[in-house]
Amino acid sequence: VKAVAVMTGTNGRKGTVSFSVEGSGPTTVKGSLSGLPPGDHALIIHTYGNISNDWISTGPPFKPAGADGFLENITVTSEGIATFEIYKTIPLSGTNSVIGRGLVVHSSPSPDPGDGVAWGTIGLSY
Repeated sequence: VKAVAVMTGTNGRKGTVSFSVEGSGPTTVKGSLSGLPPGDHALIIHTYGNISNDWISTGPPFKPAGADGFLENITVTSEGIATFEIYKTIPLSGTNSVIGRGLVVHSSPSPDPGDGVAWGTIGLSY
């Protein structure tokens, strides 16, 4: 199963984050983003995939039973670029699937992530 979030934000922020899982292994999350403010930023899955009001309409972090929407803190270079690869158990099918949910890069690292600076909706891919 594969999924992708096409990310956007203010000031030309953009990029893609892909999700893939094979067999019973962990989900591989690969991202390439540009135009972000330098530093560390929390990458969090949110409950809703609605990005009609930027990141605000994605609702709270997605926290199904026994899971956490926090993926990882990512580091953005002084040029505004972030590339990352994360391995984590993230369901792409079933009741707690992240398909259709929002993905938000926040202004600060966890545990106090602040506002969103880039956002997208996780959708099925091939």
